[in-house]
Amino acid sequence: MNVLIDDNSPLVQYSPGGWFRAGQPPEFDATTHSSVTQGNTAGLVFVGTSISVYGTLARSSGHSILNFSIDGGNNDSYRAPIVHVPVHNQLFWTSPVFNEMQHTLVVTVDQPSATYYLDYFIYTTRSPAGNPQLIDDTDASITYSPGGWQSDHSTDSCLESTRHVSKSAGSWATASFNGTGISLFGPPGQKGFNASIVVDGSQPTVVQSQTAGNQLFNRSNLPSGPHVMNITVLEGSPLGIDYFFVTSAGSPASAAPQSQSTPVSSAAPVPSATPASSVTSPSGSSKTPPVSAIVGGAVGGLALLFLILVAVLVMWRRRTRRVDPEHPAPMTPPTLPIR
Repeated sequence: MNVLIDDNSPLVQYSPGGWFRAGQPPEFDATTHSSVTQGNTAGLVFVGTSISVYGTLARSSGHSILNFSIDGGNNDSYRAPIVHVPVHNQLFWTSPVFNEMQHTLVVTVDQPSATYYLDYFIYTTRSPAGNPQLIDDTDASITYSPGGWQSDHSTDSCLESTRHVSKSAGSWATASFNGTGISLFGPPGQKGFNASIVVDGSQPTVVQSQTAGNQLFNRSNLPSGPHVMNITVLEGSPLGIDYFFVTSAGSPASAAPQSQSTPVSSAAPVPSATPASSVTSPSGSSKTPPVSAIVGGAVGGLALLFLILVAVLVMWRRRTRRVDPEHPAPMTPPTLPIR
C-alpha cells in the first residue's frame, strides 16, 4: 500500500535557512517548498520498501540539480529540464526497492536556480502506521467497466499525472479497500457531472459537485475491515477519478494526510522525541498547606500575643508610679540639728 506525505508535513525536516514555502492549485494541498541555497537538505524518515518524490518545474532558462540519498548511501541526481510553462505533479525520482524497515531519505540542493518545487512524497509500505492510505486511479484495487473509461497518464493537474475519465452513462468503477473510511477525489474544476456512489450495498448517494479541495465523496465510521465502493456514471458531463484516501483505526479523520509525528533531522541521526509523560505539569502539584506550617503559625501567633500583654502590663505599672501634679506627695520635714 502507498502513503502520501505532503511537503508541508511535520515529518519533512528542512535544514535552516534557504528554504521557502510556495504553492497553489493544482499542487497538492496548494503547498510546495524550494531553495536557492546550495547544500540545503530536506529529510524524511519512513518505514517501507521504496519512495518517490514529486514536484513542480517552474519556467526557467537554467537547470536545477537535486541529489537523493537513502540511509547515507550513494547519491542519485535529478537534473531539472528547461520548460517554457510550469509542469506540476512531475516525478523527480524513485528509489530502488529495499527491505521493509526504517529508512531515511535526504534530498540535497546541488545546483540551485529555483526551477523546482518539492510537492509530495509517496512511499510503499506494508502498514500505513496511522497515515491515510493513498489509492491512485491506476491502482490494481480499482476495477473499471470495459470500454467505458479513458486512462490519461499525462495530466498536469492530477496526482501523479494520472486520471480516469468516463462520459458514458452506465459506466462503473469498483474500489476495494480495508479500513474505516474512504474519500474520493476528482480532477480540478470538473462540473456538470452526475454519479451514484454505493458503499457495501448501502443506499446510493448522488454526487453532482466537488469541494474546493476536489473531494467528490466521503464516508467515515465504517466497521474496521474490507469494504467495496461502487461508482456509476449517470447522465451529464464526463466524470473524472483522480485518487482515494482510505482511513483506518488510529489514522487522522481528515482525507488530507497531516502527520502528527515529531520532525526528524535530515542531516544528522534522528533524535528521540521527549515523551510527554516525562514532563510534570505544575497543575498536578498539591494545593493543601502542610501541617507543620499550620502548627508553626499558631505557635508564632500565641507568642506575639504574650509579648503584647507583657508590654501592656509593664507600661501600666510604670504609669501608676508617676507623680500626680494635682496631689503632690507630702513633704517630710527637715531634721533640725540638736543644740
